[in-house]
Amino acid sequence: MSDTNSTIRLYYLPQSFPCGPQSSCCGPVGQSEEELREYIAQLESKLPGTRVQTIDVSKKLSLASDLPAIKLINTFGAMACPIFTVDGEVVSMGPASLPELIETLRAKLEARHSAQ
Repeated sequence: MSDTNSTIRLYYLPQSFPCGPQSSCCGPVGQSEEELREYIAQLESKLPGTRVQTIDVSKKLSLASDLPAIKLINTFGAMACPIFTVDGEVVSMGPASLPELIETLRAKLEARHSAQ
């Protein structure tokens, strides 16, 4: 499984603090830059030949390429993020356990390559 055309799309919401960073009523919403870097580093190192493309869901999304993520965000809101897709199919949504996510993505990518 070393197809350099394999792209994992990571839809995320930039981290914000709706009630302020020191608020005691609620915590942050979205993913921090550190979380994104960790996802990218782990996925690209554990799944050789893949590339992670990050998409900020607070920006305009495309119905043609982002429809699965749009549907999840419209249904579940920001709590759906991060969303991981391969070939337009959702593989994971919400905060993921990296080992489980890597195995799920590996299986999806291997199935994709064996079908080609």
